[in-house]
Amino acid sequence: MSESDRRAVGRVRPILRYDVPAEAQVLRRRAEPVARVTRSVAQLIDDMLATMYHADGVGLAAPQIGVSRRVIVVDVGDGPLVLVNPEIVRRSEERETAFEGCLSIPDLMGEVARHKSVYVTGLDRRGRKVWVEAEGFLARAIQHEIDHLDGILILDRAERIVEIPKEKRLKIVFMGTPEFAVPVLERLIDDGFKVRAVVTRPDRPAGRGQRLRPSPVKEAAEAHGLEVLQPERASDPAFLARLDELEPDVIVTCAFGMILPKAVLEKARVAALNVHASLLPRHRGAAPIQHALMAGDTETGITVFYMDEGMDTGDILYQRPLAIEPDDTSGTLHRRLSVLAAEALPEALRLLVSDDPPRRPQDHSRATYAPRLTAGDERVRWEEPAERVAGRIRALDPWPGAVTTWRGRPLKLFAASVAEGDPPPGTAPGTVLAAGAEHGLVVAAGRGAVTIREVQAPGGRRMPVGDFLNGHPLRPGDLLGAGEAGDRSAGSGGGC
Repeated sequence: MSESDRRAVGRVRPILRYDVPAEAQVLRRRAEPVARVTRSVAQLIDDMLATMYHADGVGLAAPQIGVSRRVIVVDVGDGPLVLVNPEIVRRSEERETAFEGCLSIPDLMGEVARHKSVYVTGLDRRGRKVWVEAEGFLARAIQHEIDHLDGILILDRAERIVEIPKEKRLKIVFMGTPEFAVPVLERLIDDGFKVRAVVTRPDRPAGRGQRLRPSPVKEAAEAHGLEVLQPERASDPAFLARLDELEPDVIVTCAFGMILPKAVLEKARVAALNVHASLLPRHRGAAPIQHALMAGDTETGITVFYMDEGMDTGDILYQRPLAIEPDDTSGTLHRRLSVLAAEALPEALRLLVSDDPPRRPQDHSRATYAPRLTAGDERVRWEEPAERVAGRIRALDPWPGAVTTWRGRPLKLFAASVAEGDPPPGTAPGTVLAAGAEHGLVVAAGRGAVTIREVQAPGGRRMPVGDFLNGHPLRPGDLLGAGEAGDRSAGSGGGC
């Protein structure tokens, strides 16, 4: 059943709570059998399903919405199961112990032993007799809901009761698109956070056939059975209406790729947060990883901040630093920061619900910017110092690759580092000082020299310099980047 179908067929009803005396009386009462599945019972079932899905539950019993009838609904990811007058007719001797939550006990979890498998009979929504053989999670959910029909709560069966951390009670809408955001989303799911829905960019044509391809975040969300929203614009009225229905406490964005208007930010009851791959206010913008490398930074990190209508200008909630290693490329740094972001967000959410959540304004006078890279940023500027030249090459590794020219043809450069020693006085920047399989290419920069260990010629594959030299007569004294005066003038760099 699609999310739209879930919303259309029933109305969401309030869920009774165990800690409200008048509501607890209903929860503790044994429910009455249903004599016949009538239209009103069918409507009750629709309302129960709508309520369960709205609350992100996997099961619901009629007494939990104030109706003392023997009706349960369950959906553990395989579609809705409806049972009227359910009865367990056979159960396994083997039991499993696991933690269970309950929509009527939203702040506690109980460690409960249940039969590993059960055989259940009852009526479906049309009044027909059905038999269900269930094991594992489905068996546990059915037993949990039948307990509700008998006035039994997990508090009565639990060997141990633990309080659900405040941050795990937050209803979260997650917004992200590329691979960088996937570990962050999956960490939220694995840690038991309540991700109500995932928002990502619309599918885009890709590959030779230009077939529509879903974003990595969409693929991850669908693998976990989460609702996926893909608005063309964040201001789309239908999208805003769905956010109203989701009632998020927190909106989390991570590499989403779309600017959120105030109308979206205001949907978050507690906060709208962004997970950004730099130590703000340094490197605000879309390409902080690449710009950190091009700028020669020795440290970067993750910032979780409160979003406002500016470009990465909101107050800081939490930061985690990360050292940039001398051989880091945008690829390696991307992966390490993605893992760090997945670690940082749960901690930031814990701080968010603390008695005094941090909120540190950014020092805007120290801000630097990291706009999207352009074709001009890909050109190697040999007149720059070796540290900056190597940084640019590593910033564009593995994609799209830093580009220079050799004998008038483009040549992509990878795996760069600062070489030991300085070129002879008067050596023109871009001059090849050494070329060999063992040491790679050593090329003079504006100050110092750079070692390059992998290259790629047009139409070819990326390869070690030694392999390239087997078929190309590149030798010491050759000048790389010759004829690129427009790209090699001082001050044309793409750093910060």
